[in-house]
This record gives sequence, structure tokens and C-alpha cells, in this order.
Amino acid sequence: MVVHEYLHAFLDIFYSRSCLHCNSNLNSSYDLYLCADCTKRISYVRAAHCIRCGAALGPHGISTAPEGCMQCEGRRLPFTTAISVTYYEGVIKTLIHKFKYSGQKFLFHTLNDIMLSQNAVKEIIPNIDVIVPVPLHWMKKMRRGFNQSELLAQGIQRYFSKPVSTNNLCRIRNTASQTQLSKRQRQVNIWNAFRVNDPESFREKRILLVDDVLTTGVTAAECAKKLKQSGARSVHLLILATAKDPGAGHDSLFP
Repeated sequence: MVVHEYLHAFLDIFYSRSCLHCNSNLNSSYDLYLCADCTKRISYVRAAHCIRCGAALGPHGISTAPEGCMQCEGRRLPFTTAISVTYYEGVIKTLIHKFKYSGQKFLFHTLNDIMLSQNAVKEIIPNIDVIVPVPLHWMKKMRRGFNQSELLAQGIQRYFSKPVSTNNLCRIRNTASQTQLSKRQRQVNIWNAFRVNDPESFREKRILLVDDVLTTGVTAAECAKKLKQSGARSVHLLILATAKDPGAGHDSLFP
């Protein structure tokens, strides 16, 4: 019996483990947080999508050229490419909520594994100079105890040995929650909420901007804009989970 088998056996004696999504018993399983069925239910972004803005192209679409798709062609976007790994629903939504709002910080290991399981992510990171997480205001970070995007960025760093910048792009306004706001209200709410303290350190850098959840794309776009204004050569957006936009019929990955 190897070490991890002893560990599981020890935990099962003193601690009843259950799946974080469906609550099924895990004591006879080597899975720590999700049962095998729930793991299979994670909704990955499998459909063809635009490599420029990340919008889903539908069941009959094909990957597009760098010029973009019908949604973004001709539009000025603050980021060069956009990748989203999963959809913000079901199992992944449960994990992220428990991670961010229930103090289950340890889940970032599982979420990092999910993020790095996709080939598109593995292919872009070798060409990146620096990883930048979307920042939280210091008051919100203090209340939560961590910045979820920062933990995800550090997880990428451990696999690829790319530097992470956590203090240069900062949030200077403690804005109201974006959850209940319309797209236009989100744009007003987030305007001028970020600052780059040392623009020179981002000059000519290829930046990977990392965030956990994306809905309208307003926050990510504002961060990318500040990075480009600092002289970044390119900004590549990496999102763990994106919300579907049922009204538009595609994913809203840009404002």
C-alpha cells in the first residue's frame, strides 16, 4: 500500500468524506472532493470558439483567424486572445462558490488542475512573459483572506515557472459588487478602478491575465486596457469559468 492509500484510509476512519457537489459518500473512493460522476459532469468549453474574443461559434462553427469572428471582427479589443476553460454552471459553479465564499481555500488545487487540463492553456503559456491575476481591492482581499485569481496564477507558476506579478496592477477603488448590475452599470462601476504602479515593468511584455469567473467581460477588459496602456506587447485572457449569455446565444467574453 503506497503513502496516499494510507492517507485515505486514515482519513476515512476519522472523517466522513462526501462529494462537495452531490454529497455522495467518498469514503470508498480515492477522490478527495468530487465523486467520479460529478467530475464527468464538469462542463468544459468544447465547442469551437473565436481565438480572439473567446465567443462560442455554435455547433457548426470552426476556429477563426486572428482577425476574429462575426462578434468581434473590426472591433478594438484590449486583449489579443481569450481562453475560457469551463462554463460557470453545475459542478464548477459549486466548487468556485465553496472556494470563494465558504473559506475552502484548499480547492484552488483542484481548480488549477481543471484549468491546466486543457491543451489551449498549455499551448499559450510557454509564450508568456508574466502572469497577472485580476486584483481585488485590499479591503475585500483582507475580508476573504486571499485573492482567488492570485492563487490560480500561482498554481500556473508552479507548473510553468513563469513569474507572477501581484502588486503592479492594483485595484484602487473598492467598487460595489457587479453581480446584480447590468452590463452598462458594470462598465460605469468599474471605470478607473485599476492602476498600474510601475508601467515600465510591463513594457513589451506578453501578459497572461488570469481570472476565475467572467460574465460580461467588463472587469477583464478594463484590466487589459490598463496593461496595454502600460506598454504591454500583448494581453492574453485566461478564464477558469465563463457564464453563458442565453440572451445573445453566445458567450460574452468582451464588453
